[in-house]
Amino acid sequence: MLLSGCSTMSKVYYNVEKSIEDKEFNERVNESQMHIREAQALLFETEYEQAKYHLDQAFKLFPRQASLHSTYQQYYELLGNEELAHLASKRYENMVVRSDALNRKGRIAMVEMEKYKLAKDLFSLSLIYHDENTSTLVNIATLGLTTHDYELANVSLRLLSKMGHQSPEASLIEYLVAQHAGDNKRMDIVKLIMKINWPESKQFKFIDNQGGYQTEQQTG
Repeated sequence: MLLSGCSTMSKVYYNVEKSIEDKEFNERVNESQMHIREAQALLFETEYEQAKYHLDQAFKLFPRQASLHSTYQQYYELLGNEELAHLASKRYENMVVRSDALNRKGRIAMVEMEKYKLAKDLFSLSLIYHDENTSTLVNIATLGLTTHDYELANVSLRLLSKMGHQSPEASLIEYLVAQHAGDNKRMDIVKLIMKINWPESKQFKFIDNQGGYQTEQQTG
């Protein structure tokens, strides 16, 4: 499904559920990501041969990951192979495009169809293709807020913070999650950050003038 470019939502439903429920698939992805992280560490230590071994193992397990191809690109750049570095860069861009497409479908499932399980599965696949897709992480945080799964929202917010991502959308979600938890200190900090960075945004104006719970439509 993901490689054929199917556009009908019925095909998306079937194939996403099939992939997500495949335990072997998930295990392969997890193992592949472990190899990618090991390769990144080895490149930092200039252990190029060992890094290449782990990249190739990751590729065999699951080749459709942006982080895999960006690490391949780094490897080939360090070795001065511009041709293969360029190829890896194009593959990275392709994975990002696929991730964005899944993210958009997940947003449709969440906002327009209120199919939250499907939305979560689509967002999960989006992150498999591109684990640093901040738009997907913001949508996952929104999903957590919408479904009252505040742990899910907090996990996504922590990942966004680790990446250095800041936006009025993510900040509003963080504010509302803190409000639910009764964490006034966190609310005040987020509100101050928003006042400094996005004083004219609709998200800041909402919490500054109204407060209270924000619907998903308002969050978007």
